Amino acid sequence: MTGDRTTGDRMNERPRDPDPRQPPSWRDYDDTLADGPAATAVPPEVQRWLAEQRTVHGLLRALHTADAAAREARITALLERIDAQRAAGAPARHWSLVALAGLLLAAAAIWFALPARLPTADAAVSRAVAELARDVNRRFGIVMTTGDRSGKEVMRHEVALVTRPGLRFRVDGKFAFAGMQVGEMRLGCDGTELWVTHLNGLWRHAVPVAERERLLQGFGDVLDLGYLDVHELVRRLPEDFDLRVVGREAGAGGGTALRIAATVRAGARPKLREAWLLCDEETGMVTHIEVRADSMLGYERRLLMDYLGEEPPGLVDYRRPW
Repeated sequence: MTGDRTTGDRMNERPRDPDPRQPPSWRDYDDTLADGPAATAVPPEVQRWLAEQRTVHGLLRALHTADAAAREARITALLERIDAQRAAGAPARHWSLVALAGLLLAAAAIWFALPARLPTADAAVSRAVAELARDVNRRFGIVMTTGDRSGKEVMRHEVALVTRPGLRFRVDGKFAFAGMQVGEMRLGCDGTELWVTHLNGLWRHAVPVAERERLLQGFGDVLDLGYLDVHELVRRLPEDFDLRVVGREAGAGGGTALRIAATVRAGARPKLREAWLLCDEETGMVTHIEVRADSMLGYERRLLMDYLGEEPPGLVDYRRPW
């Protein structure tokens, strides 16, 4: 090796094999690529040649283990080369497929994160009708009021209703007309006969269901049998009303309930003006009903009904008690 070449020249050259003019036995002392320790004794005639080998290999190793800045420079050069190939019309990598897969994964994550869709109002009401059709006794708490347009209340009835499908019901409670209490009364129907009695025994009346209007005239139009037959009331809502689910809220017993609004359909002329229902999502049962209707002489009737649960069989008699 000549002495006028610089270190940089050596760095840019490919490592050379040992000088073929040197004895082959010198290669046995070349430990630059060895995994083990260097030889302990190197003959004087080999020492210069071995030092040169170690210097060149050391410089090459330093070059190929550059620092972070050097690695970053190589990455930048690589990216520039990729862009140049793309501009020259080189086959594109399948980045569009990767982007599509990412988009599908994102859409799936969003779909699972969204809250459950609300059921349709018609489906919820149909389920409630089916539940109310079960042949069991059910108890409701009812508040019926009549008021003028200013909101002044002129009539109020607070009663307990026990009902069963087939126009069977019994109503117990206090009735008030024009601010006057008429005492405890009981009104009932066994499906064929309608009856009413004052609980102090002062009077009692009974008529066939077909003549019910004659018996109820004295109570005004608040005690409409259409309100007391809960199954029929809910069943007929879709006939004259547009139904929509307006929200989901906490229900009884820690569950959830659907709030359903019913508005009069165009052209329909029902007795009711508007109604709201709460339907338990687990059981399908109507747990709350609110009804508004126009009454005589411009008054407004309002009915609030809350479901209180089932009555044990055999404890309720819908026949007249005399």
